[in-house]
Amino acid sequence: MPKRILYLGLDPIHYRANGEITHWPIIQIIPRPISDPDIIDALHRFESYSHVIITSKSTVPILREYLYQQSIDLQIWSKKTTLAVGQVTAKHLQACGILAAKVAKEETAEGMIEVLKQMPLEQANVFWPHSAQARPIIKEFLIANGIRHTAAIIYDSRAHVPGKLPLLETFDEIVFTSPSTVEAFLQIFGAFPSHVKLVAIGPVTAHSLTRMNENAAAVKEGCAYNAEKTQNSGY
Repeated sequence: MPKRILYLGLDPIHYRANGEITHWPIIQIIPRPISDPDIIDALHRFESYSHVIITSKSTVPILREYLYQQSIDLQIWSKKTTLAVGQVTAKHLQACGILAAKVAKEETAEGMIEVLKQMPLEQANVFWPHSAQARPIIKEFLIANGIRHTAAIIYDSRAHVPGKLPLLETFDEIVFTSPSTVEAFLQIFGAFPSHVKLVAIGPVTAHSLTRMNENAAAVKEGCAYNAEKTQNSGY
């Protein structure tokens, strides 16, 4: 009998696993309105940016739509140095005509910082559009190194129940793709099941899952846990 996998992220197409995958996206991406003053300000200066940092595949269609609404041609973006966190994000960029100049090998904010450290950024003007849930360490790095930049929150991720709740006892593994999926799972189910292997995509999600597991009083001791790194980080 094939392994039964419950996948909680937005898109399982790049997830490599031997088994039968049930896709149950537990979070919803909510773009912030383009009328948000911080977004309007960031877009007004878009032509001046030399570098664009993309740390989630969800950022790509939202930013593309913003540019369209502001009548900013994608060719303007394509001439900038765009940095992507991981191959999946790079593929989403390529699909809309943007070639990532550099791709962080480690699909985390720390991995992106390693890329930035290797680049001459004294004259740079960096744009980092990101989610409200993104950790601030990229912004902190830019500030600490005196690098001119604009950081704008363009979307929120929220817990989402896409229909009838799945019966957790029917699955062998549950796949978490971001800290937001971990938080949403606890909001919806209240505790982690003790009989199912919990699979975290990437070290940041693994840390969040471990921390939440320790803090959830209802979780029984000995809960199966496995942190795996794949080319599928992000939401």
